Amino acid sequence: MTALLTPSIDTRKAGARRFVLGLLLVLLAFVSLAPPDHNGDFVEYTLVAHAIATHGTPDIRLADIDTVKHAIPQWRHVYEFLEKDMVAGKEEVYAAFVRGRGGDVYAVHFFGYPALAAIPYKLFQLTGLPPFRCFLVVNAVMIFVLGMALLRLFGSATRAAAGLALFMLCGGMLYARWSSPECLSAAALLAALAYYGSGAFIRGGLLGGLATLQNPTILFFFGFAPLLRLCIDYQPAIGLAANLRRQVTGRAVAGLALGLALFALPPLFNLYQYGVPNIIVKKFSNSDFVSTTRFVSFFFDLNQGLLIGVPAVAAALLWTVFGKRHARTVPLLALAMLFMLALVVPAMAVLNWNSGAVGIMRYAFWAAMPLLFVLLWQAAQLPRWPRMAVTGIFAVQLVCMVHALSYTYVQFSPLALAALRWLPGQYHPEPEIFAERSANNDDYINPAHVYHWPREGQPVKWLYNTGHPGIEQKLCGTGQALAPANAVTDTYRGWRYVDGALLCRQEGAGVIRLTLPQFQYSQGVQLAQGWSGPEAGGGEWDGVWSNGDASTLSIDLPADKRTSTLTLLGHYFEGNRRTRVAVDGRDAGWVELDKRNTIPLGHIQGTRITVTLRHEAPAQPNGQDTRKLAFFLTGIEVK
Repeated sequence: MTALLTPSIDTRKAGARRFVLGLLLVLLAFVSLAPPDHNGDFVEYTLVAHAIATHGTPDIRLADIDTVKHAIPQWRHVYEFLEKDMVAGKEEVYAAFVRGRGGDVYAVHFFGYPALAAIPYKLFQLTGLPPFRCFLVVNAVMIFVLGMALLRLFGSATRAAAGLALFMLCGGMLYARWSSPECLSAAALLAALAYYGSGAFIRGGLLGGLATLQNPTILFFFGFAPLLRLCIDYQPAIGLAANLRRQVTGRAVAGLALGLALFALPPLFNLYQYGVPNIIVKKFSNSDFVSTTRFVSFFFDLNQGLLIGVPAVAAALLWTVFGKRHARTVPLLALAMLFMLALVVPAMAVLNWNSGAVGIMRYAFWAAMPLLFVLLWQAAQLPRWPRMAVTGIFAVQLVCMVHALSYTYVQFSPLALAALRWLPGQYHPEPEIFAERSANNDDYINPAHVYHWPREGQPVKWLYNTGHPGIEQKLCGTGQALAPANAVTDTYRGWRYVDGALLCRQEGAGVIRLTLPQFQYSQGVQLAQGWSGPEAGGGEWDGVWSNGDASTLSIDLPADKRTSTLTLLGHYFEGNRRTRVAVDGRDAGWVELDKRNTIPLGHIQGTRITVTLRHEAPAQPNGQDTRKLAFFLTGIEVK
């Protein structure tokens, strides 16, 4: 890129007009020619957009499903899952949909994005054009808004075009065709930062609010945007108090208030329809998943991590910090990183970590926008742009986009495959990522399964859950167990990797294993008080629920077994994390039974032990099920 000099006012106005016209023409060509990519949460958004355009409300009706499944026949079978549940009158309908207070069916995601799409949808219907290009229109409009925000930030059409191109090379081009709001959320957040940071508080606040409609954690914008603006506008000569007063203006307060009003719409709708502020948090997230494993995965995973999506942005920011290019860069970058972390932590709680993505994961795409904003602001302060540095940033980001387009979200990336082949003992991705990509299948990870890579030939990496009964016998065969010499790496929630060929040994004599068949027929174990009936749900759902504040069971032992250890395996109902265990009246303390555990039994008197479990927080699962659930027992081992 050539050095950019400060142009005259007339030249800048002419350049701005050319930029606006050129951007409009490019986006018009995009909407006209680019095929929509029905990906992400498109099943929800296509149905809701049609519903709003047709009958003016976001509830899903059978007629809506019938129309949409014929309009998008390649996904007909997915729409029919919901259709069958609605025809059958089921209370719990197909995942990603839920019944509201009147029994109507709604998408779990708020209807802000499809409401915007309903306008072009209706226009396309009336003119005979394919109506589901409507999401391309919404995404294009938001890219245009971002272009206008960058034009204000830079004051230069050429620089605004470069900034917009960099956004596209940081994930925008990967998600611009999606019938899902990833592009809108990222573009709206970056535009909000650009507007608010440059003093356009009303526009910044409204765009920040718009970004929160589909991704509520962007709420943190309303805390960090004023701080970023304070840092940008700070005048050391007048002191902190005076600088703070300068930021509290009528327009700043109004912008934040308008944005927060938009943010409030989804929680209010959720409270009215479902009785909770966020139905997605209730149904599809779990704070137990927030962990170091997922934190590292979010940033460094070789398939979908943030840093494989924006490495040049991160490197350029480090260069500006260590090169001391601008005194405000360090505090701005510190705030941006804190903002990004505030967006990351709630995202780590989602159940589906390896969700549909193109390269960089969807959450990481829009969470990277605070970093991109700081880089763009820093660039706006430079009188000339260094040709080699700018060329390098664009070249690296282009390579990242090409890399992202070379694989799907159920395949390992070329980088990940290289690590698996050349450094298998050093690469241990988040378990769901490995399970789904090694099997080339989008499914919930199952603790009852053993996963391995490669699929064909001799595996060199294995993944299993230590908390599942008899799992080592699946790896090694009946009567066998894993030898201590195996190279193992533990991740989280009981998942363990084994690298290299499996080393197995003969299992010790006298091991007792009790699972669903023994629970059902009282073979070696008697479920006494505090249990529901045994359930054959398949895999990790073969077992029995506790019912009540305490549960008791008895285990039969051989006459010659005098010292042993006990392991109880299973998983918890929400709100429970541990169990108070007593054996023959002796307190064994609080034990986390959803993890591999060893409870010493000491010297055993007789041929039967009685185990009492006192539960932490038993609760009813719903209004129709009156049981008080806490722990789902899947297996017992006595060694």
